[in-house]
Amino acid sequence: MNNKSYIYFDCSATTKPYPEVIDTFDKVSLTDFANASSTHALGYQANNLLGKARSQVAKYLGVLEEEVIFTSGATEGNNLSIKGVCYHNKSWANRIITTKAEHPSVLEVFKELEKEGYEVIYLDYDKEGRLDLNELKKSLNDKTSLVSVMAVNNETGYIFPIREVYELVHANSKALLHVDATQAICKEEVDPSYYDLMTFSGHKIGGLKGSGVLVKKKNAILEDLMIGGGQEFNLRSGTTPLGLDCSLATALRLSFKSLPTRKKQATLINRYLRTELSKIKEVVIISPLDATPFILNFALTLHKGSVIAEALSNNNIYVSTKSACSSHEPGISYVLKNAGYDDNISHNSIRLSFSGLEDLEEAKTFMTVLKKCLADIKVKD
Repeated sequence: MNNKSYIYFDCSATTKPYPEVIDTFDKVSLTDFANASSTHALGYQANNLLGKARSQVAKYLGVLEEEVIFTSGATEGNNLSIKGVCYHNKSWANRIITTKAEHPSVLEVFKELEKEGYEVIYLDYDKEGRLDLNELKKSLNDKTSLVSVMAVNNETGYIFPIREVYELVHANSKALLHVDATQAICKEEVDPSYYDLMTFSGHKIGGLKGSGVLVKKKNAILEDLMIGGGQEFNLRSGTTPLGLDCSLATALRLSFKSLPTRKKQATLINRYLRTELSKIKEVVIISPLDATPFILNFALTLHKGSVIAEALSNNNIYVSTKSACSSHEPGISYVLKNAGYDDNISHNSIRLSFSGLEDLEEAKTFMTVLKKCLADIKVKD
């Protein structure tokens, strides 16, 4: 399949790697294949390259080198952040706080900790993506060790007020703030002044699957979950996947460099699609106007979202019905249900997500095919 034979509007699930990322991975894997922990010349060479990759990532993110922990992706980073803080502080803290909109790699960890005896507060939000910050303030106490709030929601594009959350957390408790920035990195601002822990995956920004970063500020102390050789500052033992780590540095460089033009293009496409979708009577646009332009979520009131998504796929147009990590599970979108939408809307939403490398002609083709699918397919009973 060449680039012009399909339309890919599913970049929140994953992105196509940059060719330069593949080149970096291949070159490092073939040339600097030695174990970065080995005490010989090739090992020292590999370790030196790892240091350069860490330095580059730190520069792009605006943090210190020693605050960058390479991981296999946001799921690992989220688990390490959340459990690491909770287990380290279990002698004095048993309350943890998150939102009802989080990705499964955060929510499922909180549910597991709840079973272990932790008191979990799940914060509400409305259809516009506004968090109940009064609820957060009231929930903070001297037994709270962690608050976890995503920067951008992966289904709706809600941008959560991380700065306000951080300031509330630090003014009213001893807790740390963890931010899952998977859908925000290289799309929206992620100010390093307003988090204690931050995680993301490389494959969402033109990098490779299996790469990711946890930024751990100096004030954050974690219980290590992976016992072994002590790699990654004793927080992620295991032989260093040098090719992945270096390729992630390349992906960050390219994505940050192209951000202004990509965001401008994503905004153009988002506005066009929002206008055209609004002309279809059965469409309800979910993503608010102040959502990230890289995500546009809408629902159908007369057709099944899954059926239309399949019809689009049969026409070589690829979209999602909800988070890719839960899309094979039957049922509603809990993100929309918790926002206050009814079951019909929550069952039948479609998510379009962009890298900013798409063109307007693709958006126009999408609308043409969507209208044909809606006309040709029988409405649901």
